[in-house]
Amino acid sequence: MNCERKSSAMKNGDFEIKDGVLVRYHGEERFVGLPPGLLAVGEGAFRDCRSLEEVYIPDGVAEIGREAFQWCANLKRVAAPASVTEVGRGAFAGTPYYKFYCENETEWREDFLFIGRCLVKARRNLRRAAIPEGTAAIAADAFAERVLLNELSIPRSVSRIGWRAFADCTGLTRAHIPDGVRLLGWHCFKGCSRLLEASFEEGTEEIENGIFSGCRSLRRVEFPASLKRLGGWAFFGCGNLEEVCFKGELAAVGERAFSGCAGLRRAELPESVEVIGVDAFYDCTNVELRLPRGLRRLERRAFAGARSLAEPALPPSLEYLGEGVFSGCGSIEKVTVPAKVKKIPGHAFGGCEKLAKLTLEEGVAEVGPYAFAGCRALRGLAVPEGVTEIGEGAFANCRALEKIKLPKSLSRLGEKAFASCPSLREAEMPEEIAEIGGGLFDGCRALADEEGFVIIDGVCYGCQRTAFELVLPAGVRAVASGAFRDGAGYRGVTLPESVERAGVRAFAGCAELRRLVLPEKVKALGPEPFAGCSSLLVVEAPGIAPRGFDEERARLAAALGFCGAEERYRGGVARSYSVYAEEEKENLLNAAIDNGLADAAAYFTRRALLSAAEFRAALERAQRKKEAEIVALLLAYGNDKLRGEDIFAKYSLDD
Repeated sequence: MNCERKSSAMKNGDFEIKDGVLVRYHGEERFVGLPPGLLAVGEGAFRDCRSLEEVYIPDGVAEIGREAFQWCANLKRVAAPASVTEVGRGAFAGTPYYKFYCENETEWREDFLFIGRCLVKARRNLRRAAIPEGTAAIAADAFAERVLLNELSIPRSVSRIGWRAFADCTGLTRAHIPDGVRLLGWHCFKGCSRLLEASFEEGTEEIENGIFSGCRSLRRVEFPASLKRLGGWAFFGCGNLEEVCFKGELAAVGERAFSGCAGLRRAELPESVEVIGVDAFYDCTNVELRLPRGLRRLERRAFAGARSLAEPALPPSLEYLGEGVFSGCGSIEKVTVPAKVKKIPGHAFGGCEKLAKLTLEEGVAEVGPYAFAGCRALRGLAVPEGVTEIGEGAFANCRALEKIKLPKSLSRLGEKAFASCPSLREAEMPEEIAEIGGGLFDGCRALADEEGFVIIDGVCYGCQRTAFELVLPAGVRAVASGAFRDGAGYRGVTLPESVERAGVRAFAGCAELRRLVLPEKVKALGPEPFAGCSSLLVVEAPGIAPRGFDEERARLAAALGFCGAEERYRGGVARSYSVYAEEEKENLLNAAIDNGLADAAAYFTRRALLSAAEFRAALERAQRKKEAEIVALLLAYGNDKLRGEDIFAKYSLDD
């Protein structure tokens, strides 16, 4: 070591030190000795120091941080004391340090390269690794891809095993973790495809993500009681894993921990587990287990595709279910959702074909989209009070469902919530539901009357047949929200005089609807009642004044309805339409002529509302459109009301 250069670097103040940690070296020396008193070399402290060839680390330094010497392109030698017990991942990435094995023999102990007491590299042709006692840590990638390695002995002195330390050691068949090891890093044994057995002594507290992912020969693992955290992806893709046993106070099972473990049959989870992560047991087709009593959260798809899971007893402590949590679990026969679960998310139990008994405890407030879709064995459903929303397709395709009871608290039913339930013949519904999506009971043939209408306690919820003209039967008291929403083929809909209420968006999305006839008792249709009704021309609404419609297009359609059926309108509503018709005379008359609405056009001749100029313009328009009935109507008006004016010289019925 060049001491002169070492002292020169120190004198020049090239070291940036904070709280005993070397934060950054700013010099350009080839040979650098670090000043005494340091506790650690910080992350990236020498990053990209391309002139550096040798570095001397003084006694007392315990840690070399991540990427500390990254991209030091000429670094060939590192002298470190026994006090160094930790070397961060990538500390020497992009350097030739590891390549100079022959020159660094003084830093090798048999088959292992050490920095202090941290084992940083093993020889590539290694077959048997007996790591020496006194080793404090195994650094990231130390044994990665040592494909010939088939025997491994780790001493009790090791407390940390770094990222990917034994990754892709495809010849390794057994791994025993002694009681001194507290932490195993990310992907520690990933891809060890011949690993048959892994055992742990008490002492391990934390295992980071992916420890055994891709270890396709692994069959059984028993974790120690000391384990507090198991990271995600722990056994991802371990298709032959059959049994896993946990002890102690494990708080969570990480995301995708057992995803794709098709051979897993038994997993013993301790009662301390509060969270089971995303996809934790996804597609574990043979697994059977009991959920811990203290469980609070089941994240999305945690057990999706676990086809052998027969009766997951959800504990009272459970507060959260993730989307698709039990979707495709074809063996589940019975489920009780506890009161603390406020929302059953989308697809939660979708495709659970054998689910025959479902109990929702009071406290549940929402059932998400397709939450129980395809539960073909479910026969009865009683939704408790307090539930305010049932989402789109929530119980669609429940083909055995015969009876449903919905609570008074319900304010929203999503589109096709009970569609394709052909056995459904009895439904107990609240008097009024504020919002209902289209196709609520589509395909529920047993629920419809002979004409195809679904009418429950006097409320019409739609029609099961396709027809150009729908005339609802007498006696219907109300049309539910969304009853005919997105209906295909309907061109005319007539409601009987018995109807008192039509719900929000009852006719929205009926793209072919041209005429709607409402009774006088219907006083409002709510916001955007005709959204998506692109063909709508006429609305007869004797109970709703023009300003009761929030869109100009709807007001014009309602005014045309008034003009064509004036006799149905009375009092203030009739007067308001009369005023509106005079204000919009040109637009209304043009619309009547363009669409052949002779009854509506007659309103303006009957009331003698057309001046000579307006008459001529209307007559010319009617002749261009070849609307003979309206032409005759206008000529009669001209002959009767405008006799004194020279208006007939160029007009005749023959034109």
